[in-house]
Amino acid sequence: MIEKRTVFILGAGASCPYGFLSARELRTDIVEHSRNRYETRFGLGAYAPERIVNEYPEESVLGEFISAFGMSNTESIDLFLSRHPRFETIGKLAISMSILSQENRSGFGEKAKKPEHDWYFYLYNKLMRELTDKDGFEKFSANKIAFVTFNYDRSLEQFLFESLLHSFEAADESKVIAQLCKVPIIHVYGKIAPLPGLTEGRTDAVPYDRQRDPAGYLTVGLLSTINNLYVVHEERANPELEKVRMAIAGAERIFFLGFGYAKENLEALGLPEVLKRQHHIYGTALGLVEKEIGDIASYFDRALSSTGAQFPPSERIHIRNCDCVRLLREFL
Repeated sequence: MIEKRTVFILGAGASCPYGFLSARELRTDIVEHSRNRYETRFGLGAYAPERIVNEYPEESVLGEFISAFGMSNTESIDLFLSRHPRFETIGKLAISMSILSQENRSGFGEKAKKPEHDWYFYLYNKLMRELTDKDGFEKFSANKIAFVTFNYDRSLEQFLFESLLHSFEAADESKVIAQLCKVPIIHVYGKIAPLPGLTEGRTDAVPYDRQRDPAGYLTVGLLSTINNLYVVHEERANPELEKVRMAIAGAERIFFLGFGYAKENLEALGLPEVLKRQHHIYGTALGLVEKEIGDIASYFDRALSSTGAQFPPSERIHIRNCDCVRLLREFL
């Protein structure tokens, strides 16, 4: 169990061990595979051009988007779309098709793509190890945790659902869902769709079904998914954003996992203003050089210094060139 109020802030790197792409890899995937996915979905070309219906963009718009995004050399698709609002619909469709395809190929536990970096497994066992009764899952929400993620995928929710459902004899779907609904999992830029049962009153839920169809995106109403996505600066329209800042402000420990520390993402969290004197900050910086790590630490040092904290900020800031599992093993 975790007794200290802890917030985990997740970037793209946090989902990579389970088969999801980094920001740079997502860019490449969209540029190289969006046309084929669109053609597979709609049967484009001379044989079935009439299958582009309703509000779906024409193939020519897709081509313009792919060309512009490719030549822009902008790493983040979110940032690119914030600069090119005319491509918003087709760009978000490309994101949805990519994320759904990645979900379809994802795996947990022994099926994780990078099992040595499987921090879901490590954290789950840390949370649940002391719960030995057949109904121990009902104490899951007693852990003082919250998750804030910048990822569109729903792998964390699905992992926790599957794990709780199969870890305890007395567990059933409705009881597990009730527990999960008590633990905040907030998507700053939205997610492709709610999972069934985890959001009341929503009619656009999409199962995390890796056998849904061969590609992962053919049987989903894609136009409904793009209404759930936000890009840079659009996150201000996300009704969940205030919960993000409240969760951070009320925490004692903040863990940045697989996070890139981009200025726009820090600002979306309400940083540095939301930081308080009680905060201890831990973060992965896998693959970064010493100067880059120093710049990140200095940012948080200045922020905590302005809060009038009792202890020197340097004692409460730990940014490490390591993966998520290593950071949690050392500091959680």
